[in-house]
Amino acid sequence: MLDIESDTSEKTDECCIFCQIAAGDDEEAEIMKKSEELVCFRDVDPAAPHHFLVVPTEHIRDGLSLHRGHAGLVKRMAQMGEAVLRDQGVTDMTNVRYKVR
Repeated sequence: MLDIESDTSEKTDECCIFCQIAAGDDEEAEIMKKSEELVCFRDVDPAAPHHFLVVPTEHIRDGLSLHRGHAGLVKRMAQMGEAVLRDQGVTDMTNVRYKVR
């Protein structure tokens, strides 16, 4: 459950590229996996052969806006990222990197 007093999320932000991708409004984004809560897509400027971004469908301003109530969400984001990597044939998860921005 989210802490209402410190919740800095909004449903969507029409100026946010990640909200646009999550809503399916960005035709250039290559969606790899999607759920009601999360979207995983290829990075437009990949730093590695398997460089994916996982974002929530609900707008969260930035990583500094996360709080304890988001712990489950962040865990599910990592799980989706790992599932996409496995779908792409990656079996060694020891070299996987996670970044929150």
